[in-house]
Amino acid sequence: MAEQQQMMVSVEGRRVAIFLGDLFESGARVLVVPCSTTGSMAPEFVDRLDALRISRPVEVFAPGQVVEVSPPDSRQAILLAAVVADSGSTIQTVIEAVHTVGELAARIDGSDHAGDTAFPLLGSGAGGLSPEDSLRSIAIGYGAARPGLMPSVYVLDPKIFERLRKLSLSSTVPPEPTSSSSTPATAEAATTASDDTASATGSVETARKKRREELVPTHTDGPARVDELGRQGFARVLGRRIRDARKEETKNSRQAEVPRGGAFIVHLHAPWGAGKTSVLNFLADELRTVNKDAGEKRCVVVEFNAWRHQRIEPPWWWLMTTLYSGAVRELWKFDKPRAAWLWLRERLWRSKGGWPGYLALLLVAGAVTWAWQAGWFGASGDEELFSPTTVKDYVVTAAAIITPALTVWGLLHAMGRWVFTTSARGARRFMANTSDPMRTVQDHLADLTKWIHHDVVVMIDDLDRCKGPYVVELLEGIQTLFRDVPVTYVIAADRDWLADSYAKEYDEFVSAGGGPGQPVGYLFLEKTFQISTGLPQAGKRLNDFWGRILRSASVPDEQALKQARAAASRDLAGKTSEEARAEVLANPGRTPADEQARLETLAIEMVSERAQRQNQHTLEPFQQLLGRDPNPRAMKRLVNAYGIARGIETLQEVNLADNHLQEQQTALWTILTLRWPKLAGHLAHYPEHLEYVGSADPPATIPADLRPLFADPELRKVVEGEGVEAALTPEILRETPLR
Repeated sequence: MAEQQQMMVSVEGRRVAIFLGDLFESGARVLVVPCSTTGSMAPEFVDRLDALRISRPVEVFAPGQVVEVSPPDSRQAILLAAVVADSGSTIQTVIEAVHTVGELAARIDGSDHAGDTAFPLLGSGAGGLSPEDSLRSIAIGYGAARPGLMPSVYVLDPKIFERLRKLSLSSTVPPEPTSSSSTPATAEAATTASDDTASATGSVETARKKRREELVPTHTDGPARVDELGRQGFARVLGRRIRDARKEETKNSRQAEVPRGGAFIVHLHAPWGAGKTSVLNFLADELRTVNKDAGEKRCVVVEFNAWRHQRIEPPWWWLMTTLYSGAVRELWKFDKPRAAWLWLRERLWRSKGGWPGYLALLLVAGAVTWAWQAGWFGASGDEELFSPTTVKDYVVTAAAIITPALTVWGLLHAMGRWVFTTSARGARRFMANTSDPMRTVQDHLADLTKWIHHDVVVMIDDLDRCKGPYVVELLEGIQTLFRDVPVTYVIAADRDWLADSYAKEYDEFVSAGGGPGQPVGYLFLEKTFQISTGLPQAGKRLNDFWGRILRSASVPDEQALKQARAAASRDLAGKTSEEARAEVLANPGRTPADEQARLETLAIEMVSERAQRQNQHTLEPFQQLLGRDPNPRAMKRLVNAYGIARGIETLQEVNLADNHLQEQQTALWTILTLRWPKLAGHLAHYPEHLEYVGSADPPATIPADLRPLFADPELRKVVEGEGVEAALTPEILRETPLR
């Protein structure tokens, strides 16, 4: 350690050593480096940490938070103290940070009498505190955390050092207590020091209480528009799967010269409050985004809240009204000519339904003309034509003829408008007065999708708040009435709620299907949805989110993430899945935005057309585990679900190296969730119960309706991985990001 000038001062009744010299040359056991709540710091500190090869965390800190960033294999500990916020530094923030440093230093030293702690004048730079206020804050915070030990403060500016010397001259340094047999003066000094320590401790507690009050904000319970749980990457994976499914369908229809395929229904399941609506928001934004390099077109996204419309019957009524009105609004944002064309075509279609009214109007006009020529309107002389008497006769006669005619015309014309009014009564009348109302509605919905000229995606939210009959009728209407219309539906709802709705509606037929782990309600869901997936587990992001909502800190920079995604797409473009994974493993990214963007790009590749073909090859050995008589639907659902599962794993940095055994474990868990969804939900919460598979007498802690399933040889084959190399274990279920 180089020779340095030093002095001893007393601040707030506490002894502080001040050195004129470099903090990093102090040789102290613990070094404290100031930073802002965004993680930035002064250039001189950045250079010194880089020279020590210290990786600085890039994260959002709370004011007063302290993080250890000690270099590996070093006896010296380096602590980052966040003391600079947007509004500068406060004395309370520095006191709280120093108190935390003192507590950490006591743990690092292992004794209250080992080593020392070196501080700069925290908050006196960009934070705006005076050197005197900074020194007082350090004395109070450290004295309260480590009574009897004094901190060391390092100053580089000789002028500030001399400025603080004046503080020393105006202060009285209390003598250090030497033993229990103190002199009265020493005892009095010790009492004074004790009072000062109590005062300092009180100041720290007061500061902490104030910070807690400031740092626990009020949050709304609305859906997220900014990604704080890493769900945006999952939405990008779903968006890619939806686009590719429609692209593949269009290509096949052209090759086979058949009409384009029908409805594609995706189920996003999770309990209330898990963030389904937020994922729908991110998915809508993704589908509205255009990647011209990939030849993508913007989708028309129509949003519908089922809970708000459940009183409008029949349930398909909302589809006819919302699809048209929502499409016009969407198109008006980016394709005004197409929006105007859609509006015009719709008006022409409605006018076709009013042709009886037009015919009635022509007949009335002809009758009026004939009556005029026949002289029914009075005298025909020119001088009498517009006299008060004849005008009155004209009005009375015309009213007698036209009023009933217009009434008839209005009723007939309204028949043609009922299909797209917002009146539920109109829908019921339309159904009662039309020989084949469903065919008319179905044909027109098909015409609408052609006129829109973009892929249509309908987002259905809050279906798990609706009554059972409405749930069933709505899903069955989509599945049957509109099954041949190429519209994608994304339905966010709790799986158990939907299954129970079906079970209640078809309770008379429970014995005809279903079984342990897959009741009859789940069989209906299996037939309804082409893709059914839960939300990825938040993992470590949940802890970060908890800290952010307590601290109300700023969220990650969306612009930086956007730029990182563009860079990741360029870097990984044209690479095979194996090459891209190797690239990401070798170079995960310099910043959190880079890391997230590269993982998202890799995850999207897992649901691409090419990846789907690779998945089919990977899943070939698993056909025997799909059941005694697997049908084509079960095979397609496995390929779809496995692709989504691998995408979620990639987002969570799981199995980036394409480990064959881990891929098989993912396939086994995917099969289990598809075949026995209720059991999978139970095992996700209680993975230790997997050990009882194959047991004829599982414990009573397992639900009664699931216990018979544990003796099922079909379940045992899946868990043990019959015919493949992998098997499922409780440890695997605990670590899986899939639910």
